[in-house]
Amino acid sequence: MAISKILCIKEGTTGTPGKHLKIAIDYISKPEKTNGGSLIGTLNCQKDFVFDQMRDTKVKFDKYSKRQAYHLIISFNEGEVDEDTAFMAVSEFASKYLGDKYEAVYAIHNNTAHIHG
Repeated sequence: MAISKILCIKEGTTGTPGKHLKIAIDYISKPEKTNGGSLIGTLNCQKDFVFDQMRDTKVKFDKYSKRQAYHLIISFNEGEVDEDTAFMAVSEFASKYLGDKYEAVYAIHNNTAHIHG
């Protein structure tokens, strides 16, 4: 059975407030964890401009400080799913629970014994 966690990404204490959001997006999108990027998807934003679009949205609604985002993790047991099934499950989760209200980037990491998104 999959395990899920929700983490809050807070604003950076030095530099720009969105520093931790940028770090999280870069981590989520690492090619060596995502089959060269083929296991990355987005919702309501474009894959190549995720951070810029999220930053612009935060500025538009004057929400650029404090909480930057949420990092949701779904971790499957070893052998429970393959990459494609995990990607479909995470994609469906994002679509169902975030809908057209939020921007999201999601990915499946296949660099460990247990696939996680």
